[in-house]
Amino acid sequence: MKANHLLSLLLVFCCVGANAQDHDRVEVFGGYSYAGYSVYQIYSGPWTNYGFNGWDASAAFKLSPHVAVEGDFGGGYASNGFGQSYSLQTYMGGLRFSGGVRKADIFGHVLFGALHFNADYLNPATSFAAALGGGADFWFSRMVGMRLIKADCLLNTNQAAAEVNNGGSGPRAHLRIATGIAFRF
Repeated sequence: MKANHLLSLLLVFCCVGANAQDHDRVEVFGGYSYAGYSVYQIYSGPWTNYGFNGWDASAAFKLSPHVAVEGDFGGGYASNGFGQSYSLQTYMGGLRFSGGVRKADIFGHVLFGALHFNADYLNPATSFAAALGGGADFWFSRMVGMRLIKADCLLNTNQAAAEVNNGGSGPRAHLRIATGIAFRF
């Protein structure tokens, strides 16, 4: 029985390796990210939206010409002007649907995973997160392009931004945009 499992696993890896030889099967992106994220101010309130500047990286593996599996990772950093700093990281994966004409590609994706929020005066917390959105790429050549824009509605359930729930249930949908360089292999 174990030999059958090993043979099946080997067959799957061979098929994936053969598919990876196709042109434009894997896409990798890296660039700048900006996210608006609300934080409840310690001892005073109210919910305040801060601009988190940072980075975004993703990789997508095409399952078919218009469907891919995508992994997305990002980080952002902000401060409130009074010496308190905040950071957030996202770790998500899901499906991407795309289409294009000539050198332009448009895509939409649905990603699920986690958001990690940290303030220098609070215990960090990780919670469920999802991103619904998409973007547009322009390809200079077959392998090198630019992500003109990626825009997501970032949904999460993180209570750390409410500073130990003092702020109650605050905003849970935030805008995240990104731009940068993309590569296809």
